[in-house]
Amino acid sequence: MPGRCKNIRHSAMLRCVLIICFAIFSIQRIVAEEMEADVVYPVTGVYNFEIGERRAVAEYLSPMTYKGTDYAVSGYWDKVMPFDPQRWLMSFDARVSYTKMLNPAWSASSLGLDAKFGWQMRRYFRLPYNITFSVGGGASLTGGVIALLRNSNNPVDVTIRASLDLGASLSWRTRLGRIPVVASERMTMPVLGAFFMPQYGETFYEIYLGNHSGLAHFGWWGNMPCLDNLVSVSLDLGNTALQLGYRLTIGCAYANNLSTRQITNGFVIGVIPSGMGLKRKKCREELRPM
Repeated sequence: MPGRCKNIRHSAMLRCVLIICFAIFSIQRIVAEEMEADVVYPVTGVYNFEIGERRAVAEYLSPMTYKGTDYAVSGYWDKVMPFDPQRWLMSFDARVSYTKMLNPAWSASSLGLDAKFGWQMRRYFRLPYNITFSVGGGASLTGGVIALLRNSNNPVDVTIRASLDLGASLSWRTRLGRIPVVASERMTMPVLGAFFMPQYGETFYEIYLGNHSGLAHFGWWGNMPCLDNLVSVSLDLGNTALQLGYRLTIGCAYANNLSTRQITNGFVIGVIPSGMGLKRKKCREELRPM
């Protein structure tokens, strides 16, 4: 009987120890989850609609300058990097545009369709007076066509460009009454790359038959000067933010005694569905890339 009581006491003590260990483990897990929840790595997604004017010269089709209204949808997504959230920022951007243009005499029209996708990794610096500066590099791929429907021989000029880019941004955070405001500028400029340019008068049928020489060209600032610059003001309204801005896009290529030159000036209006996090107490100050 005493031995049985002793076994019961040992079993009860063992159960108590197991319960205590399980409780400690559960508390530690809850605390760890709460600590992880306090560390937020925000992703800022911006979605824009753009409207403006485009001027294009595609000498493969015509030496004349065509001009018209450009419509585009664009977006970019910024995320601080978990391995060093106070210094490094990763960014993706995309843009698709459509243009209908006329020649100076309004006697012929052309259609333009373009798309761009880019990725960057930038190092950002927090400066006095709520100023943030970032600089880095990345890669982008751009493709598009200009169709001159009245040209029966070569009706389409094709743009293909792959490049390594230099990227930079500058932002200033302030307030407009109770509304947090971020004024910023984002710039991307290709440094090195490759682009497509056929010979003058070379038809796509000849290329299809196997005439592939002289189509791909090494690109740098001298023969591939391009720029994508966005100046904007964002108003953080809480759950949603509003962005207003101006975009300048320049895309040029020179090869085979031909050139393609396109300049777009556009008004930008966009939304940030989740806001910029400037009104959120849980989003730590050092983890905001703006």
